[in-house]
Amino acid sequence: MSLRSPALLRPLLCTVALSTPLLATAQDQEAAPGVQAGITIGATTGAYAHYDDKPLVVPALAWQGKRFFASPGSLGMHLYKADGLRVSAVVTPYTLRFKTDDVNDAQLRRLHSRQMSAMAGVNAEYKADWGIVGASVQREVSGHGGGMESSLHYSYPIQAGRFTWVPRVGVVHSSARLLDYYYGISNEEALRSGLAAYRPGSATSPSLQIAVSTPLGSKWRATGVVANQWFGDAVKDSPMTRDGSQTSAFISLMRAF
Repeated sequence: MSLRSPALLRPLLCTVALSTPLLATAQDQEAAPGVQAGITIGATTGAYAHYDDKPLVVPALAWQGKRFFASPGSLGMHLYKADGLRVSAVVTPYTLRFKTDDVNDAQLRRLHSRQMSAMAGVNAEYKADWGIVGASVQREVSGHGGGMESSLHYSYPIQAGRFTWVPRVGVVHSSARLLDYYYGISNEEALRSGLAAYRPGSATSPSLQIAVSTPLGSKWRATGVVANQWFGDAVKDSPMTRDGSQTSAFISLMRAF
């Protein structure tokens, strides 16, 4: 069996962990160079307690060259491609954010907002008849503490007529510095809000998701993804959280040019 998971699914799968997943291109990154454009709509719930989760609507643009590539989920450069193995240097968005204007709790509204971050690192992926194994190591580079995140996942694309289904299981390890920015509460914030001060340690979080993609004519492709992540103790113990998991759902419509 030839495993060709649409690249539209891969950057999303790589960022499903504590960040909100994003959709990438509808074409395999090993396909002919080209440009795709479209729109992505989705939402994530459960990341923070008493939070008004709003849908995320973003334009989607992707480009694939022989060495460099761009997608809604990453900017990168292929470092090595041979015998089913691909290694790339990438910059990706870490789209988790906490805006006090969207909080429905008086204490949480007195905390500082947490912004989206940029991550840079290396992704590796190996494809064989038995499935696809991927791993990544990335560091926060946008001035929000410089934390690290690493991931390991396995997926198995299933072709069923015009539909490509991609179930995936994975695990993500997030460093204490990364989690402190998004889930920590400083002493100053504790005094102002009345919440307990909190400094999280590192956490390992498993995830499960299913993605489906189908062409719509010769130029268009639609993709949907539903994912769930179960938080590690360092996240679950934060006064900023209520549930032990978060759920994300995204739909993307892309056109090839």
